[in-house]
Amino acid sequence: MSKEKENIFLIDGTSFCYRAFYAIQDLSTSKGMPTNAIYGVINMLRKLIKEHDPAMMAVVFDLKGPTVRHKKYEKYKIHRKPMPDELATQISRIKEVITAHNIPVYELQGFEADDIIATLAQKAGKKGLDVIIVTGDKDALQLVDDRIKVLSPHLKESKVYDRVEVKRKYGVDPKGMIELMAFMGDASDNIPGVKGIGQVTAQTLIDKYGSVEGVYENIDKITSKPLKEKLLKGKEMAVLSRELVMLDKGLPVELDIDKMRLGEPDQEWLARLYTEFEFQKLLKALMPEEKEAVRYSARSGEKDIKRIIDRIKKEKFISLSMAENPDTGRICGIAFSRKEGEADYIPLDGDSENSRKILNMLKDILEDRKIKKIAYDVKKDLTCLEPHGFGIEDPRFDVMIADYLAEPSLPKHDLASIAMRTLGYNFSSGTDDAPASSSICEQSDIILRLYSRLESELGKRHLMDLFLKVEMPLIDVLAHMEKEGVGIDVAYVKKMSAKIGKELAGVTERIYDLAGEEFNINSPKQLQVILFDKLELPAMKKTKTGASTDESVLRKLAPLHQLPAELLEYRKMSKLKSTYYDSILEMTDKKTHKLHTNFNQAVTATGRLSSSEPNLQNIPIKTEAGKEIRRAFVPGEKDRLILAADYSQIELRILAHLSEDKELLKAFKKEEDVHKFTASLIFDTALGDVTDRMRTMAKTVNFGIVYGMSSFGLAKDLGISVGEAQEFIDSYFSRYSGVKAFIDKTIETARKKGYVTTLLNRRRYIPEISSSNEHMKGFAERAAINTRVQGSAADIIKLAMLECYSELKDTGAKMIIQVHDELIFTIPKDKTKDIAKKVKAIMEGVLALKVPLTVNIEAGENWMDLEPVGSG
Repeated sequence: MSKEKENIFLIDGTSFCYRAFYAIQDLSTSKGMPTNAIYGVINMLRKLIKEHDPAMMAVVFDLKGPTVRHKKYEKYKIHRKPMPDELATQISRIKEVITAHNIPVYELQGFEADDIIATLAQKAGKKGLDVIIVTGDKDALQLVDDRIKVLSPHLKESKVYDRVEVKRKYGVDPKGMIELMAFMGDASDNIPGVKGIGQVTAQTLIDKYGSVEGVYENIDKITSKPLKEKLLKGKEMAVLSRELVMLDKGLPVELDIDKMRLGEPDQEWLARLYTEFEFQKLLKALMPEEKEAVRYSARSGEKDIKRIIDRIKKEKFISLSMAENPDTGRICGIAFSRKEGEADYIPLDGDSENSRKILNMLKDILEDRKIKKIAYDVKKDLTCLEPHGFGIEDPRFDVMIADYLAEPSLPKHDLASIAMRTLGYNFSSGTDDAPASSSICEQSDIILRLYSRLESELGKRHLMDLFLKVEMPLIDVLAHMEKEGVGIDVAYVKKMSAKIGKELAGVTERIYDLAGEEFNINSPKQLQVILFDKLELPAMKKTKTGASTDESVLRKLAPLHQLPAELLEYRKMSKLKSTYYDSILEMTDKKTHKLHTNFNQAVTATGRLSSSEPNLQNIPIKTEAGKEIRRAFVPGEKDRLILAADYSQIELRILAHLSEDKELLKAFKKEEDVHKFTASLIFDTALGDVTDRMRTMAKTVNFGIVYGMSSFGLAKDLGISVGEAQEFIDSYFSRYSGVKAFIDKTIETARKKGYVTTLLNRRRYIPEISSSNEHMKGFAERAAINTRVQGSAADIIKLAMLECYSELKDTGAKMIIQVHDELIFTIPKDKTKDIAKKVKAIMEGVLALKVPLTVNIEAGENWMDLEPVGSG
């Protein structure tokens, strides 16, 4: 359809949502948020716009609750099933997507979408507009006239109903649809009609008498006795059905033509939404095909480079992007941007005299404190520059960290995702014949464009203090930790790997003996055959590929047969060997015998740091075999020790501070054993009478509360019934009423604001907390509580890292590892007590809480064999 003739598309949004929901199955985000209806509606909208090119558009929704028709007939739509939870959770987000397309949404409490559409269509028709109603509901056919048509959308081919098409399909004119449905009823809406009268009979009656009223005025002329009896018996229902079917064209809704006129979508808003929903293809489709003209150039002459650097020295801020040699990890070029749409690339050709000259000139810029340097992943840039003996001095702005602080729950903070989400920009350099320098220039340009947007966003969300005083300074700390690395006892690792290898071979032989044959132990299919077909053990859990052979199933089968127990042992030992010992050996520097992990600052939603290659925070500590891995971590230099400083029960102390619970505050102020103290309250017994079993149960409850543990989860952990577990939780909250009030208030505030904050005002947005899906809402509520507590613990450990890094520089202590609430250092052996005292003082005094922070200090020859260090 052409816009030459002004037309308006009125879409039945609820109908769209149902169609999309059932047309696309099993689509959700990595967090489990269903997105199938959202995705379907977006595609239906795009298809509609592409195929019909409407001039104006509006989407109309039903609202939950009774309507005027329910008041007329209490059984109206009574057979309709409630909207599925998985669809209900998506409705508000679908409306958000529609609004982001700059398409208005209409809804009116107490009235149905059909009536709103009828009112808008009538008003539009009077203004001389052509109206296309997009719906699968045949009620709308009564509105069809010279101006109004109905488009019934289908995945393969949509159908347009005009006067002729309505007459052809239903045998009546559009206005006759009201009379037709009054007689024949509508099963989908539970409109009764006249019992025993179908479409053909209804058509005949309308052809002859024109309307319901006409039929009953001429009832004596109907010669068929059975038909006459049906009509007389069903007169009341016919009149009622006609009232229910007839659409109301006089609702108090305004036709805002300017608002409905189709324009450009809000690209930034859509980019944020598509990123959250993980719609990668739609994200890419947002980009316009043609990009604005840019000026990117590569400069290699000494005079040209000097001219560029002289210009840069006059700027207040610049952005930069480095090209890294993939083989050496060293810098091979750098691009600077002073103005949006412009960038200059300066190549570095290894260790030549020319490159050294250029690097010296670059050093002046990057260490100039009068120029703000804007980059993406400053820590990586520092690593590239480190071999050249200089870095990037403050002031600095890292767009990766800024984006992470603004949107910590999003799965990606790579430059391409940030650019798409914030600017609606899709990187293109490098996809054609463009030189590598152009790609680096483009990155520098986009980093500059992101700067003002992200700085503004941090300001709006009151995050600048956290960004400037904690996250940005932490970059240097992490870079130094990565550079320093941790010493590895290579001989010990090799010995343990060989030892486990021999034990693994023995377990493998026992498995083959018990199975009566050799097979691939790592193949679930072959294992299914052995366990469930050959040994006829009971299948505990089903998967898409048959009976499950996961750890929980093997544990249940272990008392019934020796083979599942041996399989568990095999898996445990195999993981220890491959994931830890062999992996550590492979990643350890062959010359220095040091392991250099990566500390990730922009990954977790709570603000915690993570590590990778290898993940040091995932080293097992619950089993003896797992703990022994820590013995491989050593100082790496003579006359030094490993020193570990661990916050004691920091999350429970933060819970006490945030909740201000009197009992919990009292326990920590008196330095009581908080788990024993909790046990005495829950079991209503004296502290001296608390058994180890009681303390263990109380400890599980204490930590479970922080993570929002349910009675089911607690029952599983303690091996008790769900009822008993609920009694434990109820008892806990009756003793710690302040904690219960804190949890309730946190959830209420999160639902009201859409986010929660930590002690340092770190934000985490939790939109799922308003979900009608109970499972998703429950997860969000637990995340809200956990974030306030665990996120605050992350704030404190980061403050501690900054203070330790600053205050211990002259002591010879080197911070090398951070694992959750623990900091690991290597220290000179002869300064153990002095450094321990200093570390303890720094960590315990880094932030004043309503309860004391306590740090346990231990030292030893390796990370495993540690002993307490006195602070005297």
